[in-house]
Amino acid sequence: MTMEKKLLTPKALAELLGLAEQTIYNRHSTGGDLPQAIKLGRRLRFHPADVDSWLECQRKPAVPPVLSPHSAPSARRPGRPTNEEQIAVRLSL
Repeated sequence: MTMEKKLLTPKALAELLGLAEQTIYNRHSTGGDLPQAIKLGRRLRFHPADVDSWLECQRKPAVPPVLSPHSAPSARRPGRPTNEEQIAVRLSL
């Protein structure tokens, strides 16, 4: 019986995800978002199938937001008034 895939080390997982190796350890110790880990003695290992399924769960469907014609315009952030607002104030004086 041969193993098709080897278990991933935290370093290999970090390279795969584009994270720092320390981030993998930090997330594991704080219960952060990571694939299920296997502890072999004091060492962490990750099964490639668990990593693949975890990555698939992380994907978000690309659904564009639905805009209703009756939806209210978004509130503006406070700041300088628009040119239209400035002209309206000048005309009302």
